[in-house]
Amino acid sequence: MKAKTFGFGPFELDPAQQQLRRRGIRLRLPASRIRLLLLLVKRHGELVSREEIAACLWTDAKTVDVITGINTAMNQLRSQLGDDPAAPKYIETVIGSGYRFIAEVSEIEAPVQSLSDTIPQHQTLDSDEGSIALKETAWPDVPSLRASAAGHQDSRPAKTARTIAIASAVAAVLALCIPFFLYHRAVPQAELELNRVTRSGDVQSADISPDGNYVAYVRETGGEQSLWLKQLATDRVLQLASLGTFKSPGLAFSPDGNYVYFVRKELLGPGGELYRVPFLGGSQIKVLDGISGAPAISPDGRTIAFVRSTLVTHGKDSIVTASIDGSGQKTLATYDAPGIHFNRVAWTPDGRSLVYPLQSDLMVISAGGGTAQQLRGDRWTNIDDVWNLPPGRDLIAVGQLAGSTLRQIAEISLSDGKTHPISHDLSSYITVRATADGKALLTVQNLTLSNIQILAPGSGSNRSEARPLSTENQNYEGVEGLGWTPDGKIVYPSVFERGSELMETDSNGSNPRRLSLTDSESGRFSNPALSPRGDFIAVTRWSEHDRANIWRMDMNGSNEKRLTNGTQDFPPSITPDGQWVVYASVQGDKSVLMKVSSQGGPAIKLTDYDADYPSVSPDGKWIACSYISQPNHPASLAIIPLAGGPPARVFQLPETATPPPLAWTPDGRAVSFINDVNGVGNIWQQPVAGGPATPITHFASGKLFNFQWSRDGRLALSRGTETTDAVLIRNFRGSAH
Repeated sequence: MKAKTFGFGPFELDPAQQQLRRRGIRLRLPASRIRLLLLLVKRHGELVSREEIAACLWTDAKTVDVITGINTAMNQLRSQLGDDPAAPKYIETVIGSGYRFIAEVSEIEAPVQSLSDTIPQHQTLDSDEGSIALKETAWPDVPSLRASAAGHQDSRPAKTARTIAIASAVAAVLALCIPFFLYHRAVPQAELELNRVTRSGDVQSADISPDGNYVAYVRETGGEQSLWLKQLATDRVLQLASLGTFKSPGLAFSPDGNYVYFVRKELLGPGGELYRVPFLGGSQIKVLDGISGAPAISPDGRTIAFVRSTLVTHGKDSIVTASIDGSGQKTLATYDAPGIHFNRVAWTPDGRSLVYPLQSDLMVISAGGGTAQQLRGDRWTNIDDVWNLPPGRDLIAVGQLAGSTLRQIAEISLSDGKTHPISHDLSSYITVRATADGKALLTVQNLTLSNIQILAPGSGSNRSEARPLSTENQNYEGVEGLGWTPDGKIVYPSVFERGSELMETDSNGSNPRRLSLTDSESGRFSNPALSPRGDFIAVTRWSEHDRANIWRMDMNGSNEKRLTNGTQDFPPSITPDGQWVVYASVQGDKSVLMKVSSQGGPAIKLTDYDADYPSVSPDGKWIACSYISQPNHPASLAIIPLAGGPPARVFQLPETATPPPLAWTPDGRAVSFINDVNGVGNIWQQPVAGGPATPITHFASGKLFNFQWSRDGRLALSRGTETTDAVLIRNFRGSAH
């Protein structure tokens, strides 16, 4: 019996089996994406409207964010097809209308699959209407299959000997385990589900009660934070505490579920105070001082572990334990800058040891003291959060695995450091916690959608004057930086799950083209700076261990060359004559300004004080930068000579200002920055001759991520939305066991 499949390029789309294969190897796509791809392929060459796509993806589009959902679905399809939206081979965007499948499609008569063909891939990612389903079929531990599940399956033809070995192994497994396999096919395992717990979009941190019935979380609204509790079964919400302008770097339930512990500290203070409050509300009791990150309470509920820092950023960080009442404090280990990443520490499931990240290295130390040991295993670029995962010897972590550009959730084995990714999407995750039985996770999920817009000279009095380059909001479009070529084109990085690309487009959004591409091995781009002479681009390139260096390339993306070799060198700014690249470099416990010849060579130090985010003036005489005069003081705007030395002028910025990026106005009379008031971003400018800072734009809504001036006074903006919400993950264990 024959069944039709559709062929295009190296791909085969099999409707009967609901599979997309590349040269015979099945790709991971959820059923909803298969339906969408089938709709496009069947109507190849025709316009498929967004309304038709919404009807294909959801039975009730009124209950979902259609625009975000369609964009996410298309991004996922393009990722699996290796398609470039700027120069598509398969899926073309018809701005304002929909999409068109443009590749040639052939119908193939294929035989119905045999039993060996129906062996499922180890994982299939499914994503529909705010939830992600990750399915897995149980099978014996075959090394070749485990490699495939970890995402290392090679799409190239395998060598003959390896193919025979794998085939023999699979045959042996099937001969022994067909009854077991068929039983589990008949009774599929539960699906991993992501369900949003909050919908306010302003959650900063969260924890889940040991029994999984309650979620405590910190919100920030109008610059003030508050602590809340939600009962999952009833959706009842209760405010536990108001923090005002104080900030909370974290919270934790007590193991018996009776109390919520939370940290309250000043924004620029290195340490804060730990409080506890009954989980259904009541009086707040202060437990201890000098806590800089989220508290970690031992499984037996007797001991608190935390990080104590001497500076807000960098400085000395210590791992400290204390009794649950705050007494008997003991320092286990101390580290110089850059210290313990995000001041995170967690207990191992057995309560005998503590784990904490030193940027990309995970350290383990006995709770009784001793020498810390590095947990060897899979490589990470950075680890932002870590927590214990009962009942075995596993951890759960959030961070960037080597080769990933977005922060995802992964399971880590304490035995060998091996990791197993849990999430695979275009969101970034901030924190993660687990219930006492390890059957549910709670994470804070960040979703950033942006659009590059253009403001004409003199405009900005209302939102309608900003002209978008496209009708769609994309993930991180222009968020990582923007630049103008001398002839008025826009250059920006575009980030995707396992790399990034440096793009160039006309100022009206036409003629997009890729200048350079990074993959999972070569990191990601940010902060492009373009030579005013039009001869080269300087750009930050991020790589393993959160390392950042300045690279240069020709305007067409060719002849890439590394210019710096520091630990973290970014962002670059180019002098008007194109001779020098000025940048900030993290050295010890502060950031200093440096400059290097645009042709390469030794770097020259410009400051010995804390300075960051440099911008060279149009006349080439001055550098505007973020300046911290004393530790734990707010950043100011400083103007320093190009040759370096002490600041010539210092201006206090509004408390709501976010210094990166800084940019001189084209006439060189003022320095522009982003001022974010109640979640709405606008560009302000500080006259260098003195006087108060004033707004340039007057947007009433939306987040402003980045901006840059052109020579003729136009503004390129990266604007959009950013939401952070608590998300509950259930049934994830099948994805790792």
